[in-house]
Amino acid sequence: MAKRYRPLFTAVLAVLMVALAACGAKNNNPLSGGATGSPAADSGGKAMVIGSANFTENEVLAELYAGALNAKGVKATTHLNIGSREIYIKALKDGSISVVPEYTGNLLQYLDPNTTASTAAEVDQQLPQVAKKQGFATLTDTKAADQDVYVVTKATADKYGLKSLADLSKVPNLIVGGPTELQKRPYGPPGLEGIYKLKVAGFKAYDSPAIKVKDLKDGKITVADFFTTDSAIADNGFVELSDPETMILPQNVVPLVRTDVTKNTKAVDAINSVGSALTTADLTAMIKQVDVNHQNPDAVAKQWLQQKGLS
Repeated sequence: MAKRYRPLFTAVLAVLMVALAACGAKNNNPLSGGATGSPAADSGGKAMVIGSANFTENEVLAELYAGALNAKGVKATTHLNIGSREIYIKALKDGSISVVPEYTGNLLQYLDPNTTASTAAEVDQQLPQVAKKQGFATLTDTKAADQDVYVVTKATADKYGLKSLADLSKVPNLIVGGPTELQKRPYGPPGLEGIYKLKVAGFKAYDSPAIKVKDLKDGKITVADFFTTDSAIADNGFVELSDPETMILPQNVVPLVRTDVTKNTKAVDAINSVGSALTTADLTAMIKQVDVNHQNPDAVAKQWLQQKGLS
């Protein structure tokens, strides 16, 4: 078809291509409709965009950050449910979002797959340096933590005498369930096989936590990856398996931002104020309000901010 274009149209097209190239990398935005421009906005600039991953807790955290920012006079909006780390990190790099709630150990392993960190102190020492090399900064991490944890039903635990991940070697035909990205994570099947020397017979990916719970109870999967803040663990009497080899690193909540956001002290103070007041129990309660009581993440976040005097 290109051979049929007239010379004049070809010339105009060339000019347009040059103009588009001058606009920079905004066309590579992984978010449909995502905001661009200065991420370190204040009350007189463009709104700061707070992104989130595709699970409830991260959405609630994004709403908490946005609410605290707006309360301090920093315009902020949210872009929720972006997807996995592979997607929202790209959005952070190109300026589509300004901030995203993260988790210390998992983030370190993603940014530096060769890290040898195994303790909270080592993670806290290495993460800011690794993030800086990639154009990011981490704000103050919190005492609130949300660990990945493998769980089994009580019946399975009793049948095979399961207390730790190492005990899964007793289970025949080991089927692991979890979010899609877990399949390639260092604490997913690769870690179970490499660190614990388990034979993983299969992996089943889940986008719906409810279906994952049902399949675990029905025996369609043997063991499932959950977050320690998931109320489904206690509600269903699931048994958490210990991790004696520290395959899963400490996962404290930490805001990950573009480095230019750190120049906005009002924004930094607002986001850090959330972390200073946040506890693991708070996270667990807020997730249950959304997943079980079917409240909206923004409404749950507003209520918490009001209770803590941050709005």
